Amino acid sequence: MYLLEMAPKFLLAIFILLIYVKLSGKSQIAPMSQLDQVGSMVIGALVGGALLSPTVSPWEASGLVAIWAGLLVLIRFIKSKNSRLRDTIDGKPIQLVKNGNLITDNFIKANLPVRDFETLVNIQGVPSFGDLKEVWYELNGSLTLIKKGDKDIAVLIIENGAISQDNLKQLNKDEDWVKREITKQGYEKIEDIFCAEWFDNKLIIYPYDAVREGNK
Repeated sequence: MYLLEMAPKFLLAIFILLIYVKLSGKSQIAPMSQLDQVGSMVIGALVGGALLSPTVSPWEASGLVAIWAGLLVLIRFIKSKNSRLRDTIDGKPIQLVKNGNLITDNFIKANLPVRDFETLVNIQGVPSFGDLKEVWYELNGSLTLIKKGDKDIAVLIIENGAISQDNLKQLNKDEDWVKREITKQGYEKIEDIFCAEWFDNKLIIYPYDAVREGNK
């Protein structure tokens, strides 16, 4: 009898979770941000608590999961449209090495012991700190590094039709420079561009599909 009573809860909860996974996208399979991790744990707790509680009806259990999942999807959508808000919520990568020099204060900021840093660097095939040119500690705990002699990595200037102000500042450029650069390549508005990266001293533009088709 108990299992029969719980069956509708299980079915509704699974249905809502499948919708949540679909809306969240495949990025949920990859390393997640802190907000994603906490949000997923809360969903697990809500599902477990609601399923095991005999006083919570199937619709109440599903409603709790749906509301929380909806909030997470909404926040993720807003973050995708506003890079500054995303940086405020998720934080930003922390640069640990600049021009071959260890930025010791940032190790404290990242709460990363130098021994752990050495392990992460060695895993990527770098035997010594002296081989490093630039290193960033990413939000998911991984390292992005450039070795001495390597080309600098691309810097994302435009993302989802909006300028990344922090990256632009990193290059000592301004918005007028971005507008001039996209005009040279035949684009009128920043909003027409899905993303653009600065690499090897040139701006590489990737427009939205509709804009690309219209320019053909």
